[in-house]
Amino acid sequence: MNIAAGEPTLDRPALLFTDERGRVVLIEDVLAQALGFEDPQSALGEDLGSVLGLPSGQAGEFLKEIAASGTMSYRSIQLRHRRSGKPVSFLIAGTADYGGGRYIGADISLTPPSFSLPEGYFNHRANLERMADMVRARLKAGSASLISGEKELELWTYFAARVLAIYVLLTRLGGRAVGQALDDRISRRAQERGWGLKMRGGRIDLPEARPRPEGLAELMKQAIDYAVRVTSLRLVKKELAELDAGFDEATLTLATRFGMRDEA
Repeated sequence: MNIAAGEPTLDRPALLFTDERGRVVLIEDVLAQALGFEDPQSALGEDLGSVLGLPSGQAGEFLKEIAASGTMSYRSIQLRHRRSGKPVSFLIAGTADYGGGRYIGADISLTPPSFSLPEGYFNHRANLERMADMVRARLKAGSASLISGEKELELWTYFAARVLAIYVLLTRLGGRAVGQALDDRISRRAQERGWGLKMRGGRIDLPEARPRPEGLAELMKQAIDYAVRVTSLRLVKKELAELDAGFDEATLTLATRFGMRDEA
């Protein structure tokens, strides 16, 4: 991020996901900060227009277009910083996500006006890859002293990205209560095992007493089993297969070896 006038601004594209009713289910940390949120979690459950500070009706029109056509190309928008009220310019684009044959939410990309992206950049699979990058950066920045080596970082990134993708899928299909139930299940099982790991809004807080890879596999299995009961095996497998495209073969092989992939 760049810092201008004491406020963070975007210097790259950032993600925001909604459910079918336009309520935010995921927002990238840097975007939340650029919009004036002190905690990204406080944006969850709010309407897209409220989170972005858009004029009444404009966000609804964007979401209608995405739901109807499956995509929305770049539009120039001017937002208001939540705390300072200062105008902030972005380019906004979006793609639809589908589950069970119906529209279940929008993947929204907000981009600095001067930033250019390749054609075909916006689709759900590419957005899941970017979500994996988001998780990787968050873990690396927030817990560098706790992670030793790139292999361990990638294994944790894989686990955290998978449970986040499941959380987003569940919240889009069943509402915030269903996503919260996943948070609670993972946090409770980790507490029972003495790992100290917590999950909040689909995000994993990395503990000092980390579970071994076998422990991550146990938590992964619990997340997948719950998601399959709430949705379907086909939907869960499809989402996780698309997410796998964001990881190299070495990481996928390692995850398979430790039992973090074969349950899907």
